[in-house]
Amino acid sequence: MQLRALRYFHEVARCASLRKAAERLYVTPTAVSRQIEHLEHFFGAALIERGPRGIRLTAEGECLAEQVTSTLRGLDQVREVIASRQSQVAGNISIHVSESIVSTVLAPVLATFYRAHPKVTFNIVIASASATLDALCSGEADLGLAFYLQERADVEVTAHCQLWHRVLVSAEHPFAQRESIELSELQGQPLAIPDSAYGVRQALEVAAKKRGVTLEPVFTTSSLEVQKSLARQRAAVLILPQVEADVRDLGDGLVAVPIADEDLGRIRIDLCVYRNRPRSVAVLKCQEMLAGAMQRCSLN
Repeated sequence: MQLRALRYFHEVARCASLRKAAERLYVTPTAVSRQIEHLEHFFGAALIERGPRGIRLTAEGECLAEQVTSTLRGLDQVREVIASRQSQVAGNISIHVSESIVSTVLAPVLATFYRAHPKVTFNIVIASASATLDALCSGEADLGLAFYLQERADVEVTAHCQLWHRVLVSAEHPFAQRESIELSELQGQPLAIPDSAYGVRQALEVAAKKRGVTLEPVFTTSSLEVQKSLARQRAAVLILPQVEADVRDLGDGLVAVPIADEDLGRIRIDLCVYRNRPRSVAVLKCQEMLAGAMQRCSLN
């Protein structure tokens, strides 16, 4: 049994799809299927079931998936220990993050980190706050970076910073010339926002209800790029956090306008880890670099 087969099976278990697993592994679906067949032959049992709705693990597959996750994580830790003895930082870092802060907070840090530690690989997953917490507790994520994280006893917040909510509109939109916008002025505007699983939607609805404002989400999507594309075409208005409080022209056809609302003006972003799991040197160093970047954001 080869390590490659275990890694391929691990991705299939995570994605519940041969095609998606193949895309993440940069191989063909046939190659993934072949490795799964090798494992099924080795264990003498069917590990997956193929159906019209995709891949489902059998009971035997569930058992293997749980062990494989632990095994691969253990191997990454061994790799990190060996690398540290050779004065290297290596291993894989899994990060679950809110999409709206990838380009402004996470990406600059990871670019700098990778240049300093080229032996480290990253698995970056876009997720809601609740999904981030679940991933931390299950061991799927080493670090979580998200808004509106609910307190959980086994999850530790190691750093946080304050960002600013802004209304993003096309440069041709009437709001683009305004100094600020009242929440009530969003009534009747076609909003593009994620579904209620996301904290920004929940916060917006709570604030609107508090002020007796009726909002109209026309486009419900978790895709930030879809939201921005709709705003550029003046089809929608969206609300996103922003690092630089004084920057209005975002340089991509969108303008960020402050919200004159005490509940929506500022937003907290948390960097979290699972409290009861040891962290590798690579994770600790990345965590430290992210915390430093977040501290600088708070000073802006």
